[in-house]
Amino acid sequence: MRNILAAGVNNERIFVSFEACNEALRRICGAYQVAAERWPDFRGRIETRRAGSLEFATVAFSGGRVMRDRDDRYYRGDQFFLVLQASGSARMRQRGSEAALKPGDCTLIDSRFPSVFEIGPGFQQYSFHLPAPLVTERFGDRALPLARTIRCDCGAGALLSQLLGAVAGNAATIGDVDLTGVTLELLAAALGLNAGRGPQLPESRRAMSLCDITHFIDAHMDSPDLSPTSIAAHFNTSVRRLYRLVRSGGWTPASLIWSRRLARARELLVQNAHHTPIIEVALACGFKDGAHFSRAYRKAFGHPPKAERQLQTAA
Repeated sequence: MRNILAAGVNNERIFVSFEACNEALRRICGAYQVAAERWPDFRGRIETRRAGSLEFATVAFSGGRVMRDRDDRYYRGDQFFLVLQASGSARMRQRGSEAALKPGDCTLIDSRFPSVFEIGPGFQQYSFHLPAPLVTERFGDRALPLARTIRCDCGAGALLSQLLGAVAGNAATIGDVDLTGVTLELLAAALGLNAGRGPQLPESRRAMSLCDITHFIDAHMDSPDLSPTSIAAHFNTSVRRLYRLVRSGGWTPASLIWSRRLARARELLVQNAHHTPIIEVALACGFKDGAHFSRAYRKAFGHPPKAERQLQTAA
C-alpha cells in the first residue's frame, strides 16, 4: 500500500492558484470551497479521473481548510465521498464526528451536510464519488457513520485501503471493470455494517448535539445570515430546543456564534500577521464590514484587530 500511495503522490501535475483551485473544486466536487490564511502563497491541484465504474478526484493542497459551501448553486446532487488519504494528514469533521487521517486511512463524507476539512502539510487525497442512490441500494436508508477514521493497518479497513490505492494507481489500465459493488461491500465490512437494507430514520430524528451545532457554525461562519433560526431550520428542530441544548454548554446560540467567529478571526490574525487584509479576515468570519468587526473584537479582547496584528509583528 505504501508503494501504491507513493507512486500516486509522485505523479505530479501543474499546481495552480487559490482562485483556480476553488473553481476546480466546485466544478468537480460541488458546493465546497477552500479557505487559506496565506491565500497568495496557496498552491494546489484537483482533477477527476475514472477507473472502471468509479469516478474519483485527486486533490492536493498546500494547506488551509475545505468547507461545505452554503451556496447550493454549485451542488452536484446527493453523493457520498469515500476518501483515501494518499499523503500528509487531514482532520475531517461532519455531524459531530472527526476523522484524523494519516496515509492509507479512509473515511466517508456525505455531501448533503456541512463539513470542515483541516489540511495538514503534504496533503493529498483520493476522493471516490459514490452516488447516493447506489449507496441507498446497498445500505438502505439507515444513517451511515460519517467522518469516522477507517484505519488502514488491520482487517477490512486494510483491504478497503489497498483496493482504493490500487484503483487510483492503475486507473488508466483498468478498463470497464465494475468496481462499485466490491467497494461498497468492503466499506460495509470496514464500518461493521450489514450491507442489507436497514430501517429508514425519520427526518425528525436528525442528530443534534452541541458538537454538531458548533461544526455547523464553523462550516457557515462566513455567512452574515447565520442565526439561531437558520441553525434550527437545518437541524429540523425548534429554536426553543436549540436554546435548551446550547444552554447546557453555558452558551446561548447567538453568543456561541459570536464566540466562534471571534476566535477564528483571532486565529487568522495571529497566524497571518502580514498577508491577509483585516477586512478580508472580517468578511471570512461573517462580519458585515470592518467597523463592525473592529467594535466586536475590541469588546471581546480589549484591543482592535490592528493592535492584535501589531502585537504579533512585534513578537
